[in-house]
Amino acid sequence: MITITLKVPGYIKSYLSTIHGETYKVSTRDSFGILVLNTLKKKSYYYQHAEDDKCTVDYPIVISLSTFEKYGCTITQEQMTQIYKSIDSDFRESLYITAIVNKAYFGIDYKATITKLLYTYNIDENDLSYSTIRKDFNRKKTKIASSLNLGGTF
Repeated sequence: MITITLKVPGYIKSYLSTIHGETYKVSTRDSFGILVLNTLKKKSYYYQHAEDDKCTVDYPIVISLSTFEKYGCTITQEQMTQIYKSIDSDFRESLYITAIVNKAYFGIDYKATITKLLYTYNIDENDLSYSTIRKDFNRKKTKIASSLNLGGTF
């Protein structure tokens, strides 16, 4: 087995650790594994871009030798950023959809849903503040809600 480390913000590591465990073993059976496999390169030479200031925590990804031989094991900094942004986008979309559905069908306040989900993923206020999430949620809420079949209640 070969381990590569993905540099991510603390809240993304908490999210990934909750969903996939402290160390992720690459699999073609889930979207995260497919995302990682599609970014692996066999060549080890590439231009090193400056690291993203938000990405300060390592999340280990384990790759079997057969997968290494087939796909390689190099991920450029640019690709790491793309992976983190993709995970962040999926995480936020899931969080926002859950908050909108809970409000529409169960009358649960947006803040209650969002803070409980952040707690569920072991994400604290230092990693990702509620005010940051709420500002982004407010910008996207109407568009997301209009794409759901909620009968106009949100």
